[in-house]
Amino acid sequence: MQNQRKPKQKQKKNQVKTTPTKSSFNTKYAFVNLSTPTVDTEVKDLDRLREDFIPFGKDNLFPQYLAELKRQSSTHRSVLAQKTTFTTGGGFITDNETLSGFIEDVNANGESLKDCFKKLADDYYTYGNAFLEGVVYDGGVNFYHKDASTARVSKNKKYVYFNSDWSNYRKNKEKTQRIPVYPQISNSSFIIHYKDYESTFNFYGLPDYVAALEHIAIDYEIGKFNHTSFKNGFSPSAIVTVNGDFGESEAEKFVETAKETLTGSGNNSKILFLVKNGEDSRGTDVQIISNKEDGDFLDLQKLTDQNIITAHRWQPALSGIVSSGKMNNTGSEIRIAYDLAMSTVIRDTTNILLEPIKRVINAEMGIDTSDLTVAYEPPISFLADIDPKQVLTINEQRAMLNKDLPEIPDGELLISDRQTITVQRQQENG
Repeated sequence: MQNQRKPKQKQKKNQVKTTPTKSSFNTKYAFVNLSTPTVDTEVKDLDRLREDFIPFGKDNLFPQYLAELKRQSSTHRSVLAQKTTFTTGGGFITDNETLSGFIEDVNANGESLKDCFKKLADDYYTYGNAFLEGVVYDGGVNFYHKDASTARVSKNKKYVYFNSDWSNYRKNKEKTQRIPVYPQISNSSFIIHYKDYESTFNFYGLPDYVAALEHIAIDYEIGKFNHTSFKNGFSPSAIVTVNGDFGESEAEKFVETAKETLTGSGNNSKILFLVKNGEDSRGTDVQIISNKEDGDFLDLQKLTDQNIITAHRWQPALSGIVSSGKMNNTGSEIRIAYDLAMSTVIRDTTNILLEPIKRVINAEMGIDTSDLTVAYEPPISFLADIDPKQVLTINEQRAMLNKDLPEIPDGELLISDRQTITVQRQQENG
């Protein structure tokens, strides 16, 4: 009995994993036949684990699922990119010249601190975890970003294991890299582990959007449905059936003609004529087709986008979804949304990611990092709200129009001031 059951279980498992959808790297994947994985809790009985690291997810591939999910949902990916961009801002600023020189080149690859910081922020928002490697050398330290999807935490939390392919860990186990968590240093290397707090999770963090995994998967399905509908959609607006006789070759030709006519972009909602064989005495029959699914999917798309954005603790206006009638010429709704995002998401995340880096630089290099901050850049400036006539002189405005325009007398005055002086002169002369 057992020997008969095991092959069935393995066959079923393989069928799920080999969905005929391929990436550009010939790796098979799909969400169509895969239920959304749940991460209810971490492993509690550590003694039963064969390896020295804690698996992330039941199959230890939850980060890989999140990475694939990011590549499939346009709304989800857009929000992640926006959060990363706002968190990174325009880079770092400091009045310390020594620190300023260091943050421009923090590793042997010529990356700046902003380059590493942006990758850290992206991983932190995507996985709820981020990893920064430090390499100590005589008189300094280099920083390198480590891909969070390749990291697994050891049982004692003192080490982090890195493997480029956890799905084949048994085969490439010898390629696994083990690096101690700071302040431990081994072979001149250490790791800083950032993790978003989650109750009952002691080893890993979870991303904000974990409660919306189903909605993110639906977003992918909607896009796939629409693509399939445009490419293969057989959606005539009406079917007209008339009596007649069809030979076999004529019937086959008719089917091919119908497929060419009614499938592909621009061919939907046409009328399909059917010639019916037999002695049916009924005349022409017209059937009107109304496709209600299009409206249903539009509503589903709106609900999906809303749930994804809500789970991210993000603002719809920053995602290009602006309430009707609320968007004025000055973009005040976007500014308000940006201020809310900064106070609820961005600044806290920036502090979480930056503070350990500042401590390491101070401890390992003896450089004061107290004034190291991110230079934030709002998505919309206030320039559109400023009237040039109120802040620029006449000659400055002329130079903006054409730099070759000559300066004029009284051109160093504002237009309003010049008008006042002109009126006063006219009154005096009068």
